[in-house]
Amino acid sequence: MDGRRLIESLVPEIAPNASVVGVEERERHYSVTIAGTTGVLAGVDVPRDAVDAAEHSGEARERLVAALKRCADDVVAEIPDGRA
Repeated sequence: MDGRRLIESLVPEIAPNASVVGVEERERHYSVTIAGTTGVLAGVDVPRDAVDAAEHSGEARERLVAALKRCADDVVAEIPDGRA
């Protein structure tokens, strides 16, 4: 799997209300733009090495997921469930 596809497949898994709206492949990193329910966009630069490692290592994948999750959390509004 290439890095772009990996990133695009992980975001909906970790944040169902977020989606990747752009992935720019740069020499040393991927610039990822994520949209969600808040109407704003958030971006994160992920090193190519980290994405390549995430394709083969569970620990590296967890680090990539954590970076993408932090970005997605910025664009997804929490909806109260009514419990006080």
